[in-house]
Amino acid sequence: MERYQLEELEIIFDCAGRDDWGKFSFPVWYGIPVKMNWREYRYDFNLRGGLKKVSGGPRVWPDPQDVLKRTDGNDFIYYGTHGYESSYDLIKNYYVPFNGMYGSDLFAENPLEGRPVRQALDGFDELTIEAGRLAAAAACDRPREFLQRVAVRNRERLAEEAKTLHRIIGANLPVLPPDTIDVDYEVIPLILTEGCTYNCRFCLFKTTGGFRVRSPQNIAAQISSLKDFYGADLINYNSLMLGQNNALAAGEELLVGAAEMAYELLNLSASYHRGRPNLFMFGSVDSFLEADQSLLDRMERLPYRTSINVGMESFDQETLDRLGKPLQAERVREAFRKMQAVNRCRSNISVSCNFVLGGDLPSRHLETIKTVLAAETTARDRGAVYLSPLIGTSRRREILKEFREIKMSSPLPVFIYLAQRL
Repeated sequence: MERYQLEELEIIFDCAGRDDWGKFSFPVWYGIPVKMNWREYRYDFNLRGGLKKVSGGPRVWPDPQDVLKRTDGNDFIYYGTHGYESSYDLIKNYYVPFNGMYGSDLFAENPLEGRPVRQALDGFDELTIEAGRLAAAAACDRPREFLQRVAVRNRERLAEEAKTLHRIIGANLPVLPPDTIDVDYEVIPLILTEGCTYNCRFCLFKTTGGFRVRSPQNIAAQISSLKDFYGADLINYNSLMLGQNNALAAGEELLVGAAEMAYELLNLSASYHRGRPNLFMFGSVDSFLEADQSLLDRMERLPYRTSINVGMESFDQETLDRLGKPLQAERVREAFRKMQAVNRCRSNISVSCNFVLGGDLPSRHLETIKTVLAAETTARDRGAVYLSPLIGTSRRREILKEFREIKMSSPLPVFIYLAQRL
């Protein structure tokens, strides 16, 4: 590490963190941030000079293990460690990510609205001003140049950069697949398809217009612009998210071609993170069932670990009808059987699925989930089952009761889906 002290600001370069995306019950960092210690706060920046994380000392911060993270879409996520029992069993993470948007009565309070967060961000506003002053007085090129980057990236400029990212991809990602929690939601977005073929009545993540597939020219332009946008910070990414809500329906040639082009042009093989890069996407029940052996074989040969998440919602026909999901229950069961088959025989592809929880749903909904999952005789560490609380319709106690019933009956890993966006 290389340290510089400029008055009361300490700036630290080459802070090599973990490269394995592991799960830890104690604070760690991943990738290569630039760290600044100023007053009683600790600020992490990406290599472009944009704010990434905030924490603080005991006089200004609720807990030294808690972290406030800023996403590339300019949302803030608060990672808390207290007040949530058995968080790893619940969400596959020791730190509970709270974004203040997709609440499901699982949280008793909103930490983003508390005084510590407001004061830390006010401190960041002051830091960007101070960075400009200190840059002018810095004797060494490295801290001077980085402080200049920080100085121009105040909160207003960071919001504009997020808009630039959304302009590049021509959309946003209203929700990320649940498996992206495995890489702390650090994904580069690439849009292959827009809209959804189902438009289920219960869904809160709908996009405007009908389902449509982007052109190869549009996808190539996105990749080229994404390379410029992330710039020096590309080394901190090894995960690609194909959007929006049903990229698996893009078709074999477009999907595989886009993944290969992104791997090469974004230089994902040179990521700081070891191992194969990750490829995340959503698939519908129908697009997953229509994914033939040719597509799966080509995806298996891609230089990625590929994760496909399929929204199944329920095995019960009455529940599907009430949710407004235009599917037959037998199609859902067939997709679940195929999910298990793919997870058994594919080394580089894993498939997970989602079911809804809570709300005024038929009693058979919960019973059929427990029955079908209990019939699986072999537990696996891939292909998790995620349970999505119906936002705004359920209470915390009811959700957790249903969750525990399903988890206890299933040999497959079962977790709550906490939705995040980009």
